[in-house]
Amino acid sequence: MWQTLHDAWWRLATQRQPHSLVEQFACRALQTSSVAYGALVALRNTAYDRRWRRPIRLPCRVISVGNLTVGGSGKTACVELLAQKLGAAGRRMAILSRGYGGRRAEHWLRWDHGRLLVNGQAAAEPDHLADEPQLLARHLPGVPVFIGSHRWRSGAWACRELSVDTALVDDGFQHRRLARDLNILLIQGGMPLGGWPLLPRGPMREPLTALRRADVVIVTKAESDLEAFQVLRERLRRLNPDALWAQAMHEPESLLDTATGGSIELSRLADRRVGLVSAIGDPWGFETTVRRLGAQVAWHQTFQDHHRYRAAEWAAVCARAQRERVESLVTTEKDWMRLQPVAAAGMRPLPVWLVRVRMKLLVGEAELDARLAGLYTR
Repeated sequence: MWQTLHDAWWRLATQRQPHSLVEQFACRALQTSSVAYGALVALRNTAYDRRWRRPIRLPCRVISVGNLTVGGSGKTACVELLAQKLGAAGRRMAILSRGYGGRRAEHWLRWDHGRLLVNGQAAAEPDHLADEPQLLARHLPGVPVFIGSHRWRSGAWACRELSVDTALVDDGFQHRRLARDLNILLIQGGMPLGGWPLLPRGPMREPLTALRRADVVIVTKAESDLEAFQVLRERLRRLNPDALWAQAMHEPESLLDTATGGSIELSRLADRRVGLVSAIGDPWGFETTVRRLGAQVAWHQTFQDHHRYRAAEWAAVCARAQRERVESLVTTEKDWMRLQPVAAAGMRPLPVWLVRVRMKLLVGEAELDARLAGLYTR
């Protein structure tokens, strides 16, 4: 039911004109809520812009990564890339995450010697943890990931307990309660930013003018289309002429076999008939990646972002895979954080492969590296 409602909302949110009387009525109701939402956003931003409310500053450098739309811009991959760069420079960092989809109170994760630790102890119930923080912890061994709705409080905890010198804030562009030293905004290359309204009528979290707060703008999932990147940059630069502009793509790195934990060559997908299952912000971007690797996609079962899979849903996916004779099921690493518990308890009639991706900067990497280094010379 929730997935059906989400799909219906997304269709309305991303179309300019409703196609029926029912859709017209729904859009008017959503627009009324958008007006109220926009007023609250404007009031909050005015309070910070005019210093009626002051952000909290941590005793460390703070780098925020966020976007202006709901889901799908690649924030997790960007945080991972930044953490790798900072780690190579010898920085002691912590990642601060909201932890969407988790069921625990404030806590922190760390991957240590092949196991996931929660507050320094072995994780007893990893299925109660949010997917993105788990993924970041696994990809960045030794880097603590603090989870809590109040990122300033999580950051203070990290500084106090672990003496970090850098806090990386995942999905922090709208979290203005926390002062930051570098504000990185991600814009998905295919998003027509100027034409969509605010939530809930549209997918915009803030008006496009919020781009003025960014120090760095990274156009993601832009592949190698330099001309389109330049057009978008020139169109939006008038809002923030001082920001550094960069271009990035999400590059498939390898396949992971869930049965063995080993890597598989990407070429194994070529001409292979597969079924896809995903619950992420940009499912069609995931499908496009798999198709570009040469796979024959028989079907793609999608769920709402951060969906917590149930055993019956996994059984239905497996039954469909057998019925339609696919050779493998393919999903994302993020999805596997939530699928693994139900898959372990149920059947797995065919191989389940994960596509591992990384962010690759195509334009502006040297300038971004210089900005990061400059944070520690002030």
